[in-house]
Amino acid sequence: MDALEPGALRIACCNHKGGVGKTTCAVNLAAGLCRAGWRVVVVDADPQAHLTASLGLGDPGDGGLTAVLEGDVPVSRCLIEAEGLRVLPSAARLATVETELSRREAPDTLLATAMADLSDSDVVLFDCPPHLGPLTRQVLGAATRVIVPMTPDYLSMQSLAWLMGTLSELASAETSGGPSVLGIVLNRFSARKRLHREVRRVVAGHFPDLPFETPIRENVSLAEAPSHGQDIFRYAPTSAGARDFAAVCRELARRTGEPARTAKRGAK
Repeated sequence: MDALEPGALRIACCNHKGGVGKTTCAVNLAAGLCRAGWRVVVVDADPQAHLTASLGLGDPGDGGLTAVLEGDVPVSRCLIEAEGLRVLPSAARLATVETELSRREAPDTLLATAMADLSDSDVVLFDCPPHLGPLTRQVLGAATRVIVPMTPDYLSMQSLAWLMGTLSELASAETSGGPSVLGIVLNRFSARKRLHREVRRVVAGHFPDLPFETPIRENVSLAEAPSHGQDIFRYAPTSAGARDFAAVCRELARRTGEPARTAKRGAK
C-alpha cells in the first residue's frame, strides 16, 4: 500500500466486548508511534474516559470531544498536549451527548466532518466505547481503518465474529465503503496456556493475515501504568509490554505503507 497523505490514516480501536484492551491498545500504540516520529492525535470517544485518565489528564468538563460534538467547536481548539501526543479528551458528560445524538438521530458523519481540521497529523487513533452506539458509529464514520483488540478466550472469539459481521454490514451500507480492518491485536496472551494458543490458532484460521504477528503478553506493567498516568514506554520501557507494543507499531507501519515516510523524519 502506498503511504497515505497526512491526516488520512484514522484508526479505530473497536470491539463490542468490554475488557479486551481497547484503551491499552489506543494509548500505547499512540505513544509508540509518537516515539517513532509520527505526528499523533488520540481521541477518547468513551464516556468512561479511561484513555484520558491513563494519560494523566484531568476531566475536561464540557470541553474535549463533548465540545466538538455538542458545540461544533473545531477539534484543533480542544486538543491537549501530553508527552508529545495531542489528545482529544473525554468525560462523563459525553454520555449525555451520546443520548442526545441518538434522540435527534444525528448523522454518523459529525465527527468525520470535524476531523477535517486535523490535516497536520499522520495518524488519529480512536478509543471506542464497548458497544455499537452513537459514539462508536461516529468513530467508525470518521475512521479509515479498524484495529480489533481481543483477549484469548471463548467469549472474545464470539464477540470477534459478531464485530466482523457488523463491520461488513456497515461497509456495505456506506457509499464510501466504510473503514477496513487493519488487524487483530491479541491482548493478555500467555504462550504457556493451552487455551490462549488455541484461540490464537483459531483466530488465524478464520481471519488469515489479520492477527498481528506479535501478541501482547500478560504483563503487570501494562496494568500498573494507567494508575501513574503514563504509557508503557514511560512507565516501564524495558518491560515485555513495551517490547510487544513497539513490535506491533512497527508492523502497523508496514501494513499501512508508512516506514519510508517515518524514516525521513528521523524515527527515534
